Amino acid sequence: MHWDRLARLSQHLLDDIEVGSGDHGTWYVSRDIEAALLRRTVLGSEPQIVVGEAGHGKSTLLWSLHRALQKQGLHPLLVSATWLHPGDDGIRTASTAEIVAAITGRPGAILLLDTADLMLHSRSARHDIIDLVTVLARTAVPVVLTTRPLEGQSLPANLGHKITLGPFSSNSELPTAIEALTVEFIADDSVMPTNPVSAIQSALARGALVDDVCTSPLLLRLLFSLSAPHFPQLELDVTGLYNLFWSRRIVSDHRSGPEVPAEDSDDLSASAGFLAIAMLALGTPEPPVDVVVRRAAQVAASVDHAYDDVVLRRHVRALTRRGVLVTTDNRARFLHQTFFEFAAAKGLANRGAEDELPRLTARVAQTPDDLFVGAVVEQTLIILGSDLLARPAVRASCQTLIRTGLPYPISIAMTVWAHHPALLELTPDMFAAVADDQLRRYLTTLPLLDSRQFAERARDFGNRLDIIPRGTGTGTFHEILSPHDGSVHPPDSRVPEELTAYQERLVRALQRLEARRGDLERATDEAYRSIRRAAGSKDDDQLGRTLFSISRSAFYRLKAGSSWSAPGKKLCADIDAHGDTIGERFDLSRLHDSYVAAAQEADDARHARDGRGGSAGQ
Repeated sequence: MHWDRLARLSQHLLDDIEVGSGDHGTWYVSRDIEAALLRRTVLGSEPQIVVGEAGHGKSTLLWSLHRALQKQGLHPLLVSATWLHPGDDGIRTASTAEIVAAITGRPGAILLLDTADLMLHSRSARHDIIDLVTVLARTAVPVVLTTRPLEGQSLPANLGHKITLGPFSSNSELPTAIEALTVEFIADDSVMPTNPVSAIQSALARGALVDDVCTSPLLLRLLFSLSAPHFPQLELDVTGLYNLFWSRRIVSDHRSGPEVPAEDSDDLSASAGFLAIAMLALGTPEPPVDVVVRRAAQVAASVDHAYDDVVLRRHVRALTRRGVLVTTDNRARFLHQTFFEFAAAKGLANRGAEDELPRLTARVAQTPDDLFVGAVVEQTLIILGSDLLARPAVRASCQTLIRTGLPYPISIAMTVWAHHPALLELTPDMFAAVADDQLRRYLTTLPLLDSRQFAERARDFGNRLDIIPRGTGTGTFHEILSPHDGSVHPPDSRVPEELTAYQERLVRALQRLEARRGDLERATDEAYRSIRRAAGSKDDDQLGRTLFSISRSAFYRLKAGSSWSAPGKKLCADIDAHGDTIGERFDLSRLHDSYVAAAQEADDARHARDGRGGSAGQ
């Protein structure tokens, strides 16, 4: 009886995952680790722990593994860890005892436990997961579970065999994925590159698309689906892609066809934020619909928004039709954990920085191991960092997180700083409490986010870690940072007098660069506001294409401030010209030239040692 009920729930979960993999898995891309994982699972020697970042395809990997195990005559059971989370009434969808009884009573049964990281934020829930895996392993039942890396660190080292699921590999998985997505989403008569694979790989090399968008199974598919039936614009970062999804699926529904109801044209951004905040308050990203609707109504009422249960239920159904929510067995969740975090952050940001940030920051400081809340707080700070009026509150929050002296709160502040380099000054406090291995991992995995200045500042971290940048401007930190080779000596082995002079010149140059960047950011923010005000429109996609013949993502850089390397000088000139037509003087071309000149001066200062004694390595 236990097996039948859980098998039914498992099939619903498999059906939900298959929607994102094409009909019957037609568009699923087999992963490089899959064959070895299948072999070890069938042997059942020890539990398999798949560790991967959000969006790297852990759930779809388990879906594919489930299909392969069934073909071998085995009985895999896919279980979501959220089923183990108690609701407001204390009732769980499934208990560990029920899962153990079902699995051990079925010959050939295998447990596939998805999103175990959601149960690793509290000690009691973590022990439940560990006990479940341990009990099944003792009875020789094969187990495969998935988790994010940070949460996975809390699992015992001897619990099982850990295997890393990374992003799409550039040589095999990525080309296959691009070809499949092109066939699935792009119309035959659409204008598209002769070689779509080469076009996207070239955009990655130029830095127009950040590495996370190109190689994440989730984000790459999202990029193609939002652009359908046209080939995607190749100039987005992760935040830009999520903002595009928010605009085209939540603010309005850009899908077309007879299956799209007229009511789906409503702006559901407020409801999406209320629902995500409710999930955050409930401590689970997949609560029962009745529970999350009731809590979301309370959230709406707290900000004087007259949404009752009836309205919110209708909006849940609409968001489900739009593909924003997935509703199964009377439980609702966002299409992915990362988008839940983004939606909650959008909802919190709309409530105001001054009201929300002190409370959120205090929560992180008090419970620094709560990664569920921490991820939302990080996204909230990133979103509010784009608002100049909210900058003081964001800066104060980051400084509070740094003063905790704890690695995870500091890593939140550093990630926000990477998105908004003007927020913080580089000081020893910025990274004093972070261990070298954590800092090295941070620098080699964090996307560059189109910020040359942050790459410049990374050199200071590099000196501490005996790492030097290979270049600046595009790519990821993994691409711009490389270990010292034998011809280069650590900084402290150089002549102190020369190093001091070099540092003084570089600091002055970087200060000038910071000032010029600030001037440009303030001017671009004002231009953004003026253009929207003059046009009487908040539709950035329409404004960008109508006024400047550019994509929404490029136009959005007006508000993003420092992200000017992609549109560059021509867009500055076009905006200045448009300003003349609406009676405004933006002067962006001059400010952009000053910024470029300051960047070149900083680059010259950085290499000044070459002219005083040969190469920097001598």
